[in-house]
Amino acid sequence: MVTGEENHAQAVLIRGIDAIKGSGKTGRELKIDKSFYGESLLTSARLWIEDAPEINDFTTAPRVGFDYAGEIWKNKPWRFITK
Repeated sequence: MVTGEENHAQAVLIRGIDAIKGSGKTGRELKIDKSFYGESLLTSARLWIEDAPEINDFTTAPRVGFDYAGEIWKNKPWRFITK
């Protein structure tokens, strides 16, 4: 989900749900395919974000696959993992 304005790289990537690991497998399980490209969360009838209880039991880790981003950015703890 892109979370910022056009031409400003800001997004949230859901990489896993319960025992399903990996963004591709997660997308397939949620039945999210290329037809969702450009879909707006503000107007979509098939994609939405629901309220949920606040999650306080999580850990952080560096993102996976960002070696190209340089030492500072590849080591940012911007991967959030629920316990």
